[in-house]
Amino acid sequence: MTALNQNSPYPPASGPPFRHIILLLCLFFFLCLGTDLFNIVLWQNKLANKLQILLLLPVMALTVLYYRHLVRGTFAAPEIAILVILALISTTQSAMPMYTLERCIPFVVTTTFALVLGSMMSLRGLLLFMATFYAAVMALTVVAIATLPQARGIPPWGDTWNGIFLHKNGLGAACVMTMLTAFYAIGQTRGKLKLVFQVTLAIGFLLLIASESRTSQVVGLVSMSALVASLLFPRFEVTWTICFILLSVLLIGVIAFLLSSPLADPLFALIGRKPTLSERIPIWAHTWPYVMDRFWLGWGYNTFWYPESSHVVQMSNKGNLGFTPHYSHNGLIETWLNTGFIGVVLLSVAILRFFFSSFFNMRFLGSRDGIVCAVALMITFMFANTTESSMLSRMEANWMFFVAYITKMHLVARAVRDNLKSRPAANDAGGDQSGSLAPLDRPANS
Repeated sequence: MTALNQNSPYPPASGPPFRHIILLLCLFFFLCLGTDLFNIVLWQNKLANKLQILLLLPVMALTVLYYRHLVRGTFAAPEIAILVILALISTTQSAMPMYTLERCIPFVVTTTFALVLGSMMSLRGLLLFMATFYAAVMALTVVAIATLPQARGIPPWGDTWNGIFLHKNGLGAACVMTMLTAFYAIGQTRGKLKLVFQVTLAIGFLLLIASESRTSQVVGLVSMSALVASLLFPRFEVTWTICFILLSVLLIGVIAFLLSSPLADPLFALIGRKPTLSERIPIWAHTWPYVMDRFWLGWGYNTFWYPESSHVVQMSNKGNLGFTPHYSHNGLIETWLNTGFIGVVLLSVAILRFFFSSFFNMRFLGSRDGIVCAVALMITFMFANTTESSMLSRMEANWMFFVAYITKMHLVARAVRDNLKSRPAANDAGGDQSGSLAPLDRPANS
């Protein structure tokens, strides 16, 4: 694993051993806060939530320790920082301000921590950190499934495996991210470490099948096929990215068409599912009017789905869902409910800027493997959020990594621009006149 970026303008005071300790702490925090590990191990014990809340204190301390990286990350991804502020402000229009504030604090702590992580690591180091995290998730999942009954199925989902997550879709999403990051790590490592990531990829594939998460299986198939295609057509990363985006949009469009056609029932019957996408479509239909009721600023962070709210009970009865929904199963709707149209715009701008920075970096950098992997992670994350929601999550590894690689991609682009600006001065001083971009292959903040 790559240590903290040694070329950073804000290097830590201590040497490599201290940096390694910090990385291990970050990994530990991500495992405890980004998964449901405590809730699975301490099954139906209120101590699990208390431990997660207590862990926010050392995370805050680490963020303060690297406050310069927080400032740097904030300026690199200002949309994310404004989203955090907007979530805090949302307590003022919430019907339950204290309830909103209690849920907003973990969101603020974990998101700012992700900004720090995106600033303090290189792109390669961040992706290898992610690969290591998901390898640990797979290992812990295997142990949990072997030893804990609640890891092998939680009612009402029968005996579908969920591992160290509270839902099979959580395990499915983690398996997809495992396969993507392990695929990248295999190309970046050698020897025994490479073998570890090869085994991790195989375990991720097997657990993805065992989770029976159809959404994750479709997303995983598309994403892994795209990564394999990127190897078959080297030096065409820009074309690959455009095709991947168009393919994802086309696939979503085809699925939407099938859901509205007479073919929906027989096709979904083949995979043992209903064309309602496990009641997601009725939930979307019943939730959308409430989105329009508070169009601009939303209902307050994580307030709308309070279990005893009259509109939630009414939605459950009116829709004949057979259960009380606790979230919308859609990233766009969830963002709208939490922070309103303003939050949706900020998030959209953050994603568009990520793609702009990615295309810019592909144009000038010779080594593009990390950029390709980050783009695949972004598109996969967006694809998955059509039927699930990790957007603006309080304690969700996928959201924290989303913030981290957005921040890192902008910092890489800034380093490339600074390098380009310094070239004319170097050439005027009698420097290299060849115009080679080789020095840009590894910019200081890449």
